[in-house]
Amino acid sequence: MTFTFYTVTHKLVPSNYYRPLTKTQLKLHKEIIRLQKKGLSYRKIHKELIKKGFKIGKSPSTVHSIIKKMEKRDKFLNQPVVEGYKDFDILFHKIEKW
Repeated sequence: MTFTFYTVTHKLVPSNYYRPLTKTQLKLHKEIIRLQKKGLSYRKIHKELIKKGFKIGKSPSTVHSIIKKMEKRDKFLNQPVVEGYKDFDILFHKIEKW
């Protein structure tokens, strides 16, 4: 019996996304998500983060960039893995005695 096993996965590609986030990054990301769920824009999130003492760039666009990178990371890490079998076949071999 012969068959072909196929897999489509992102897990075989080396990526920086597999590296765990630091504690400060996790804290910052959680705060950004919390503020985003409140309905704040990235500019207002930037102001709130500065008020709370987070070390973040001077420009509000840094928050926008962080949000885009978080979404890209989540999309990459949560891709489905597709696996399956196909092309089943039975092969017969003739065995001759001497």
